[in-house]
Amino acid sequence: MTTAPAHRSRFRSLAALAGALALVASGSTTAQGLQADPGSGGTGAGPAPGLAFLLGDFRCAYTDFTLAEPVTVNVDWNTEETLGGAFYEMHLTGATPPFEGRWVFGRNAVDDTFVSFYWDTWGNTGTATSEGWNRNGTLRFKGPYVTPAGHLASKDEFRIVDADRFTDDAFVKFPGGQWKAISHVDCRRN
Repeated sequence: MTTAPAHRSRFRSLAALAGALALVASGSTTAQGLQADPGSGGTGAGPAPGLAFLLGDFRCAYTDFTLAEPVTVNVDWNTEETLGGAFYEMHLTGATPPFEGRWVFGRNAVDDTFVSFYWDTWGNTGTATSEGWNRNGTLRFKGPYVTPAGHLASKDEFRIVDADRFTDDAFVKFPGGQWKAISHVDCRRN
């Protein structure tokens, strides 16, 4: 037979678990009687109009401004639709120096913003968001990143040159510092 304190403790644990499950259930759209319709804007992810310029195979001239003398190398950026077209996954590869990365782009339909997730073999990871294209024809993604040099803010500014070419200017800012240009990437469709 269990004692009263042990019984109360077990009851409190069960009550806490039931409360947590109720919170999760009440927050889901299905629990609220709403059926999720993919691509309707009623789900967390949605089609990514405005990002289709990234789709395809590109050869990119990557100019690194972090070196004493800027150096330009070739990098391949290949982007395909994933998860039923809700996201675009970019594979970045370079041979000199050896490099591989992934950059996933999508749309947060609830907040009507673009989102991105990035990681690479050099130890850089991060997330960023964008409000969309601005009046000067720039799509700006900003967000927190972690690099071998520490935590920083990152900013990528995409511009479409034509149907077969776009550019990306990247900037970083360490806490308390100023934005600093780190690269210019000029991508042309293969």
